[in-house]
Order: sequence, then C-alpha cells, then structure tokens
Amino acid sequence: MNTNNTSNTPQGSPLTIIAAAIATLGLLSLLPWGELTGNKLKDFSLISDILHSAPVEYITEEIIDPALEAELAKCETETTETADAEIAEEPAVITHSEPHTPVPGTIEDYSGGTATARLKAAAASGTIRGAMIGDSYIEGDIFSGSIRRRLQDRFGGQGVGYVPMTTAVAGFRRTVRIRSEGFTAHDIRNDRKDSLHTLPGEYFTAAPGAKISFQGEKGGTHTASWQRVRLLYVAPADGEISYSTDNCSTWNTVQVTASPAVQCFNNPLSGPHLDISCNVPGLVVFGAWLDSPSGASLDCMSLRGYSGISHRSISIATARGMASLGGPDYDLIVVEYGMNALSSQQTEYTAYGNIMKRVLLRIKACYPEACVVMLGVGDRGQKQGTEVGSLATTAAIVDAQRKAAKEAGVMFWDMREAMGGEGSVVAWRDRGLINADYIHLNHNGGEEMGRLFVESLMQVIDE
Repeated sequence: MNTNNTSNTPQGSPLTIIAAAIATLGLLSLLPWGELTGNKLKDFSLISDILHSAPVEYITEEIIDPALEAELAKCETETTETADAEIAEEPAVITHSEPHTPVPGTIEDYSGGTATARLKAAAASGTIRGAMIGDSYIEGDIFSGSIRRRLQDRFGGQGVGYVPMTTAVAGFRRTVRIRSEGFTAHDIRNDRKDSLHTLPGEYFTAAPGAKISFQGEKGGTHTASWQRVRLLYVAPADGEISYSTDNCSTWNTVQVTASPAVQCFNNPLSGPHLDISCNVPGLVVFGAWLDSPSGASLDCMSLRGYSGISHRSISIATARGMASLGGPDYDLIVVEYGMNALSSQQTEYTAYGNIMKRVLLRIKACYPEACVVMLGVGDRGQKQGTEVGSLATTAAIVDAQRKAAKEAGVMFWDMREAMGGEGSVVAWRDRGLINADYIHLNHNGGEEMGRLFVESLMQVIDE
C-alpha cells in the first residue's frame, strides 16, 4: 500500500511564480492608491526609477487642503468688503520695519518689539504658557514635544498641556497615551463659521457615557504626570462628569448645570493617570489640559492635511471666555502651516499669504497678550528620476509666509533656513531625521528641530 501523500495540484516553476508576482505588482502600481484611500496609502511605480524618457515628471506627494483650493478659486471674485467683514474685530494691520538683526536661522521680530517684551516678561515670571498649531508636520507631538521638554528643563513645569478627546494619532504619540470612546470631533474646515471653534481648530461632542483615559509618558522627564486638570465645555443640559485617578477603583462626580456659556472643570489633580466619564446630553468639550500652575507648557494642536486658512474665523468671544475661566491664555503661540498649500506646479503664493495674514490677525485678536511666531515651511524634497532635491517652489511659499508675518506684525522663524537652506532635506534624510517621504520629521528629526527652535527662542529671551 502506498502511504506517500501526493498532491494533484500542478506545481509552477520558480520563474513562473516570480513572473506572476511581478505582473501582479505591476498592475497594482497602476492604481491611484492615494485617491482611493484618502492618501493613507501612497501611489507607487515599479519602473519610475529605470525610465529616463524626456521630459521626466516630478514625483512629489502633494496633498493640498481642499478648503484652500476652494478659497483660491473664488479669490478673483471676492470683494474687498467681504474680506474686511471677516476681520472687522481684528487689530489694525501695522507694517513694521525690518528686524534689527535678520540673521539666517534666528527669529525675526516684525512686532516693533512688543512681542519680544511680552516673551521676556513671561520668562521673567517663570511661567510661559505656549501653544503650537499646525498640520501633520507637528502631529503626534514629535516637534512640539521637543520644544516643551527643553522649555520645561529651563523653567520647570509638568504635563503635556492640551489633549483632544479623540485623535487618529493616539497610537504613536509618546508624550501621553489616550484611549477614548463616544466622542465625535468637529473640524473647523467643515464649518469655519461655527462660533465654538478656537485655537485647536476642532471641538468634540460626547455621547451619553462617553469615556476617555489619559496616561502620562512612562519614563518621561516632565510628561510622566501633571499637577492640575482643566476640562473646558459647554453643557446644553444638566448632567454629571465623573473622574477617577486610580484606574477606576474610585470615582468622584461633578454636577453640571445647563448653560450656553463656557464652563471649566479646574481641579488640582496630580498623578500619571486620569479617567473621565461624561453623562451630559449634548455635551460639547473643547479639550483637556494636563499641566501645572507654574513653569512652562506647550499645547500641541494639529490637524492633518490642513493649510491653516480656516483659522481666520476662530471665535474671539469663545477664546476670551475660556481664558476668563482660568482656561488657556497664551504667552506664546507658534503657527506651523504651509505644507498642504505647497505644490510643485504653483510658483506664486501671494493669495495664500494674504489669507494667512488674516489668520495671524485673528489669532492676535483672540489672544492679545501672546507673542505669535509664524514658521516658514521646512525644506521639502522632490524626486526627478533617481535623484532627490529641494522642491523648487518651497522658497516662494516661505517668502509669502514671511510677508504675512511682517504685515500682521508678528515674529517669523525660517525653518528651512534653520535646516540648512536649499538641499537641506536631503542632508536631513541622510542623517536619519526625515521620513522616506522627504517631508515629515521622525522623532529624531523632531528632537533636532526642537533644539534649533528653542536655541533661537532663547536668543530672544536672553538678549
């Protein structure tokens, strides 16, 4: 009796299998993966590096904010009255002279010295309240986390500051662990006229029983724990908010009364862990702030794929109402946008710069005591054949951003120049500081960029 097991399935030769695999990959590479997956997967080509037919097209991942595209499309028909109506509550535009020492890599002061004075006064008090708003370039607290740690090394302070109620980057953010359920985010890009929008660019509504858990960074120098907790919200109905600091063993409950005004849960809760449960119908939550009453703090507020333009409509009244309750009122606001406005096909960014000037003026109106620093975009790579170099249009958008900062009377830091200028993105990639997309900083790159920025900031404070 033959006990050997044999298969009737035909076995292909290794060459046949390899050929079939290559053909399958070739077909897959023809699909528009970026379009099909909302840019979660990138387009790729198996033959782009071996074809040298002329002309060679630039291969650059360009994700332009749809809100910006729509805004630029109507710029030609927008009347002066429309633009003026949007900034009616904002301070007058004052163009200041060139900074006294416009040294490459340093912070340029177009505020006439007022921003420098405010920053020095905050530093002298030992308490600097900061926020950093931007796109995926600061996502996951990679860049801002380095700035925060260095400021806290010098001025003291604990905690990460602002934390959203739900986020797509909870899985790779190291400075705080977030687990939540029952919260829905409302993005300023979807309705920029919403009067609930402030600096983060999003707020959250809580379903009955919504829960969130915060865990400090294990082994973190300053972010392992915090000394106070603030939760800012609007309650359209009565209800209660419960919290626990011992992994849900013991719960404390706060009664919430319906009101159209902003309310603040402000509690000197310290420790590395916090659980919050919400049972208020229709509760609107602006976010949680985990920090300390003194020292330095820096809130990281990022929106992926965003150009920043909808921030020209953030609510002055809501921002001031939050500050009046002991909520965030900033000494320093760092504005990082532009990568989602940058295109290899566009060489002129005057329209974008004009909109960003209005954004900066709006931020100043919301936080009149803050020193505002606008960042020029970092160097960005583009691929031609097998070579990678700086995206040719990057310098043009930096010029528009500098002009916006100058006309709005704020400070400006040329991030690209600080990196090393033209071609620096390749050097940063070679040093292992930039991801393979030649755009985004990795954690090592965030550390380096944070070091460069804080050194520039300290020059302003210590001069």
